Order: sequence, then C-alpha cells, then structure tokens
Amino acid sequence: MKALALREDRFLDVLRRLIALTPKLQNNPGAGLVPEERLAAQVVLDTLAPHIESGFIQAESVAGPGQASRPCLVLTVPGEGEGAIGFVGAHFDVVPADQKAEGWERSPFELWEGPGGVLYGRGVTDCLGHVAVLTDLLAQLAERKVRPSRTLKVVLISNEESSELPGLGLNYVAEQGMLKPLDGQPVYWLDSANFGPTLGTAGVSLWELKVTGVGGHSGMPQNCVNALELGMAASLELARFFHERFPPTEDEKRWGFLSSSSLKATVVEAPNTKETKVPADVVLRGDIRLTPFYDLAEVQKAVTDFMAELDARLARDDAPAHFPRTRTASGKRGELAFRFQGGGTEGIACRLDSEGLRALKEAMQVVRGVAATPFSLTGSLPLVRDLQRQGCDVQITGFGDMQYYHAPNEQARLEDFRQGFAILRELLVRL
Repeated sequence: MKALALREDRFLDVLRRLIALTPKLQNNPGAGLVPEERLAAQVVLDTLAPHIESGFIQAESVAGPGQASRPCLVLTVPGEGEGAIGFVGAHFDVVPADQKAEGWERSPFELWEGPGGVLYGRGVTDCLGHVAVLTDLLAQLAERKVRPSRTLKVVLISNEESSELPGLGLNYVAEQGMLKPLDGQPVYWLDSANFGPTLGTAGVSLWELKVTGVGGHSGMPQNCVNALELGMAASLELARFFHERFPPTEDEKRWGFLSSSSLKATVVEAPNTKETKVPADVVLRGDIRLTPFYDLAEVQKAVTDFMAELDARLARDDAPAHFPRTRTASGKRGELAFRFQGGGTEGIACRLDSEGLRALKEAMQVVRGVAATPFSLTGSLPLVRDLQRQGCDVQITGFGDMQYYHAPNEQARLEDFRQGFAILRELLVRL
C-alpha cells in the first residue's frame, strides 16, 4: 500500500476525457442544461473494466426509474478485515461555463496543461479531478491486488450542482440502502479544495420573491408601482432583517468558518425590455447559506413570517421609510409573494475529536510536510448531516484551488492531486 503513488499518465487521460464531456455535464436545468452523467460514469467504468470483470472491484450504477442517463456509481473493494471506509461525494456534473461571457482565457471544455503543472478546465477542481484521482486509486489497488483493511466504498454522484430531484444523486443511493455499510464508519467527503481539512459547511435554502406592481409609462410614475424597485427594496430589507436576526456565533470561530450565514438575491427576472416602460412583474431568486449552528427550519419560518408581515405593511400603507412608491394615485398597490423552493439542505459541523479527523491530519502532515490548516466555509454539500446523524464520522477534504470553485478559468496544480492521492493512500493505511 505504501508504494502507491499517482500514475500521472492515467490520471491525466481520465481527466482529459472527462473534461471533454463537460458540455454535456453542465447542470442548470433552468437554462436548459441537463447533464448526462452516464457519459462520465462510463469513462470510469471503461478504465476499471478489467478489475470489475475480475471481481476485485464491485461496481453498481444507481439511478431511479426514468433516470438511466444520470446515475451514481458505487464502487466497492472488499477489505481484509472488519469495518468500512467511504470516499464519497466526488461528482460527475459541473457548473456551466461560457468562455466569451465569463472571460475564460481558453476553452473551458478542454484540459490544458500549463507551466508548473497547471491544469486548466471546467471541473478540474470541482469535481472531475477528484473523480480521476479516485479512479486511479481503485485501478492501482486492483493492479497490485492490495486490499485495504476496511472495505472501501467509493461513491461518485450525480446532480450535486442542482437542487434535489427524485431518483437522482446521493439521496437516491441512500434511499436504496446502499450507504448502510458506512453507518458508524469514517466517511471522507471529497468535494472541497486547499486540503483543509474542511471542518464544516453551511446549509442552503433557495428562495423566490414574486413582486406584482403596476406597469405603465415611465413619464407617469403616479400611475405606476415599479416592481423592479419594489423588489430590490424588499430584498434589501429582508437581508437586513436576516443578518440582524442570525448574526455570527462563537462556534463559527471555533470551527474556523471563513464567512458567516448570509442571505442574498442572485437572480432577477423582469419581462420588460423597454426603458420607458415601468415593469409590472418581477421575480427575484436567491439563497440562504446557514452555518450549522442555526436550525434551518426555524430560520425558514422566521424569514417567511417577516416577508408576510412586510407585505401586510404595504397593504396598510406602512412601508419602511426608504421604500419606493407602493401604491398608485388611484389606490392600486404592489404585492410581495415569498416562498422557499423545496426544503433545503442542512450544513454540518464535523466532529473535532474523531478518529477520522486525527487520521486525516496525520496523513496531511506526512504527505505535505506541514501541519494541516483546518477551515470551514459556507458552501453546501448534500446529505452530509444525515450521514452524521446515522453515526458516520464525516470529514471533508479536497484537492485543487478553492478560489476557482464555480469561477471562470478554473484550474489546479498536478501537485495538488499527487498529494491528494497520497493522502487517500495514507488514510487506507491508518484506518
């Protein structure tokens, strides 16, 4: 086991093939981008085919009825002893990329190898580089016929970059009982960067605000309620309420969160393209990122109640002083209709005293020659809190460059993945 090291030619070949597929792995259904994760899964299966046929690796493709093009892969290497260890969370789908609109310096859909071992392309860090590392690790275990002490379960997932859908993603794998062998065992979630370890993540809840105004000629504002202005004012009022009600906590300092909970608008839609027409209807959408020290359901209720009261204030002409016009000269008023889109996903505060974290820090020290630098962030991961409730010792790490998550010019260094491979190897040695 100790002799294993990243086989760079295979890693780069797998990564190159995966990134070439990213036009069909982009995940944003609202923009018509529905990924076909089976294409990426097939790259992994083709690479591991001899070892699946030999029986060294057990492979299961998992997708619900009607979702055959969007599977997860569960890859199992039986161990020599009792117990299990999970490498979970690396995913096949990617966030969309637009070379021209976003200012990519070169094509995001081709792997480019630059000076100093730079690897460039959509998915290098998030998260196809992790898929490629795990593929090489499994192949090497099989080639050398090295079995870990515990049974190793690698779960590569679909639909990580979008909201939960029936029959898809890790939730569906869990519903089928396929994560049960990991109950009470160390589980390493491999969808982060900068090594860390990442000690915590935020919950996420998506929201929508429909604003109904009164449209009309921009030169006759007395006859209008500008839905765009009203929506902007309402979203800022909501953000002000949220940040006062749910401020930073002392636990956030203990877990090293890089930012606190936040609520913000991220999308504005208005069916109006004429500058001299006041828009009558606007939809704002956004998200809440909630550190795990607040209860998501309680926060959702507080926010929903606040927005209902804000609309009631408009009805009784008691709008906040800084608000724009909320009623026309003839008495028609603007209206606010707020809702959450789905139940949301909880965040996690990983155990700070666990065997899994100790092993991860030791592995990083051995491989990188420097002490681990833990941190937490308000990105969000699916199902991690549920796994923790089941008794799993969930810890989070990842390789690559955090600043390029969901960003143009996504890149990492080959050395990141050399070290990442070695860290995974050391975890198998220690546990």
